[in-house]
Amino acid sequence: MKISITFFIVFLSLQSTAQNDRLNDYNNLVWLQSFNTIAGNKKWSIHAEYQWRRDNGLKNWQQSLLRVGANYKISDNVIVHTGYAWVETFSYGKYPIANNGTFPEHRIYEQLTLRQPLNKFLLTHRFRVEQRWLGKVKAGTDREIEEWLFLHRFRYQFRTQYSLNKKMYAAVADEIFIGAGKNVGVNIFDQNRLFLLVGYKLNKNVNIESGYFNQTLQQGKRINNQTIMQRNNGLLVSCITNF
Repeated sequence: MKISITFFIVFLSLQSTAQNDRLNDYNNLVWLQSFNTIAGNKKWSIHAEYQWRRDNGLKNWQQSLLRVGANYKISDNVIVHTGYAWVETFSYGKYPIANNGTFPEHRIYEQLTLRQPLNKFLLTHRFRVEQRWLGKVKAGTDREIEEWLFLHRFRYQFRTQYSLNKKMYAAVADEIFIGAGKNVGVNIFDQNRLFLLVGYKLNKNVNIESGYFNQTLQQGKRINNQTIMQRNNGLLVSCITNF
């Protein structure tokens, strides 16, 4: 009994310390997304997407993300992908990541997607590795880049999709991001994203998805020796085309 009480007191103490070590930043976001795949032949296809991410409803910018790449289908359930992304991160929230103003980012990435059809379910595993170059804006300038910081990032997403009928489906997904490299800062755990979605098949080529997402993001810097944690919630709307 004494051991249990001692453990409980230690647990509460650790939880209190962890909470006191964090600065929480809550934001309401809207992500509007377009994902497009254009087939070249049975094996190869081109991927192009744009994500318009807004803060405080649709009032302010959060991020702008353009991504292009190529897919190679090893089989119906195994696809490899490589590509490039251009990202701009804007100054938003109580503790902005872009504390010196909007900064650019170049990414090269490699990806493996595994699909597992199971009756009315479709399970998807997505593994992505990113090489990132983040532009560090010189303080007091109009987006003058004083250096480029290089980072690695590893991402894994698990998604479960369930067919409701011939036209509609529901999906749940979670993705974790892990940072690496000498410039990673304090955020080896970079972020986690949870999605609760409903999809509608307009036709054989076009799907619309919409739903809720929760993003927990740890910044690479600290303020007064406290970790900055973004607790973002929002609405997601995606248009997905395959031609």
